[in-house]
Amino acid sequence: MTITQIVQNQQHQRISEISQKTQGKAHVNPYSTPGMSLNNAGDYRKIVPVDNDVAQQVRQMAFDHMKNGYGVSDGEDISQVIRDYTMSLAPEQRLSASWTLNELFHSEAARLGEYVHQQDPDWDWGKPFDTSILDGYQQGVDILI
Repeated sequence: MTITQIVQNQQHQRISEISQKTQGKAHVNPYSTPGMSLNNAGDYRKIVPVDNDVAQQVRQMAFDHMKNGYGVSDGEDISQVIRDYTMSLAPEQRLSASWTLNELFHSEAARLGEYVHQQDPDWDWGKPFDTSILDGYQQGVDILI
């Protein structure tokens, strides 16, 4: 088999996989988190109801990142929490739930950043600050869950 034939064969296989949706089989996005379905995804960037415990865990992680890393982290911990939760949902619900939790996390992180900056106007992300100023912080909800 020549290289051209191999490439053509791979292309035909990809086309066949994509056309599975028209044959009634679920299409799973091979370029995102495993198990994420594109069926009826539409605009997945929408806020959807999520488990309150997971939402609270996400907010707490934003707080912990601020307190322990001055607002900076590698993001692996929050990614794992979101991935674990979304994989417990039906494939068609996963994209929007993931979007919702990411928005919740970033909203809380931004609120924390604003709070710290109000207390210490010279502060910037990653720059150390007196973490005792977080003792007066109240978690907020900028989006409905």
